[in-house]
Order: sequence, then C-alpha cells, then structure tokens
Amino acid sequence: MKRRWRRVLLAVAAVLVVAATVGTVAIHRMTTGRLDHGTVFTQTSGQLTVKPGELFSIEVFAYREAGDNWTMATPAPDPAVVQGAGDEYVDNFGIKDLLGFGGTGDLGAGGHYYFTFRAQSPGRTTVTVHVDFRDQEGWTFSGGPERTKRQFTIDVR
Repeated sequence: MKRRWRRVLLAVAAVLVVAATVGTVAIHRMTTGRLDHGTVFTQTSGQLTVKPGELFSIEVFAYREAGDNWTMATPAPDPAVVQGAGDEYVDNFGIKDLLGFGGTGDLGAGGHYYFTFRAQSPGRTTVTVHVDFRDQEGWTFSGGPERTKRQFTIDVR
C-alpha cells in the first residue's frame, strides 16, 4: 500500500514539474516575442552607434490595445546603411496577469514595439517611427498637438 501512494505522489510531482516548465516557457515566449531583437535601444535614444553586421532594435513603449500603433515614417532609412529585419509588438505580461489580478498585460497596460534592423555598410542614416495623436474620445489624427514621433540617427562604424 505504501508503494502505491509513493508512486501516486511521484506521478503527481512529475505532472506538476512538467506543467510548471510548460508554463514558464509559455510566459517567456509571450514576453520576448518571435524575433531576435539583438541590441535593444529604448525610445529615449537619439543617436545610436552600431557595427556592420550587427542586429539591433529600436524599442518603443505603447498601449496598442488602446490605439497606439507605431509605424515607420517615410523616408525609409538608407538600405545601404541599415536593412529592416522585421518589427513586432510584444505585450507586457506579469504574474498578476497569470492570476487574473489586473496585471501588466491587461487592456491599457501596454507593451513594446520592436523595429529590428541589421547594420550593413559604414555610414549614417535616420530612422523615424511615429504614432498618431489620440484624443480623449479615441479619435486619431496626424496633426494633433501631441503627435508622437521618435527619430534616431544611426551611425554604422
């Protein structure tokens, strides 16, 4: 009888370990995204220096669920200096989300946009990302007084 309980407890412990591992991997994937972001520069960066061949990202905080949709502005960066490698939005996620207590991934809590590039040849170019101004009713328009724009000068050396 003791052996039977021991086997049952071992089986339960094994299931719990597997469940915890799967949960940890799932949370990690939700908070890191699918792209390799390389060296990450925050939205407050203005002048960035990278090496030829280096993968790097510009990270911008946003409330996408509330309408903040960051995009690349024109003109595009010089492709001889940097090549776009993709972009993605990654929600914030914390333990409070998992337990349902209104954590960081809920509506209005936001996440991060990553604009990823690969440095090419030595040179200098500009990357501009922007989001339209939203008024209190949620309407967007490009000429609003709080138009948000981030401009980065990229030096590849």
